[in-house]
Amino acid sequence: MRGINLNMVKIHKRANLWQYVLLFIFITGCTNVEEIPASSSILRTEEQSDKKPFRILILGDSLTEGYGVSPDQAYPSLLEAKLNKNLLPEQRHYQVINGGVSGSTTSGGASRIDWHLKSPPDYLIVALGGNDGLRGIPPAESKQNLKSIIERALQKRVPVMIAGMKLPPNYGPTHLRDFKKIFPELSNELKIPLLPFLLEGVGGKPGMNLPDRIHPNPAGQRLICETVYTHLIGHLPNN
Repeated sequence: MRGINLNMVKIHKRANLWQYVLLFIFITGCTNVEEIPASSSILRTEEQSDKKPFRILILGDSLTEGYGVSPDQAYPSLLEAKLNKNLLPEQRHYQVINGGVSGSTTSGGASRIDWHLKSPPDYLIVALGGNDGLRGIPPAESKQNLKSIIERALQKRVPVMIAGMKLPPNYGPTHLRDFKKIFPELSNELKIPLLPFLLEGVGGKPGMNLPDRIHPNPAGQRLICETVYTHLIGHLPNN
């Protein structure tokens, strides 16, 4: 009986030994398997960080906000879709931020820009001034507000484009002339690109505007998108 017990003990010890060996192989194998996804996830994170969208802020008024149309019909949304169309997966995509506020003047834009610059965009389009002109605000005051907006963005190393505006002819020749000069003067003085007239082909055209004859309808918004795209595309990455 003792011989039998001794043999059983030996067999039991061998079984335990093989269990330890198998356990070691299992643990080692699991460790190696876990290391592969971990390193892959790090690489994916790095790749994603390299592909953060190129952020374009449009600081504007009701024309930019899209008064009277749905958000996806406003030209900032249309512009984002157009910029991203046909991009390759490895190319940096675009995000267009609609910074339009109905009724905003250049003074309002100057009060808002610092908030936007807390997380600086990669590019800024300043599309303000129309409400100033319609309210008879002195052009010199509007120009100073716009200059302040642009200079603060440039200090943050944010490239800027300024979009020009025009007024109806019933505001008198002096006011019309001084207002119209604001935009090309700022472009020349601050060395930034100029989009001569945001509402090119839209302003004053009944078929491009809502019944109020001031705010663009969906067709007008599409044409504004084309105008902005044409002047902007050469200043962006992937081009």
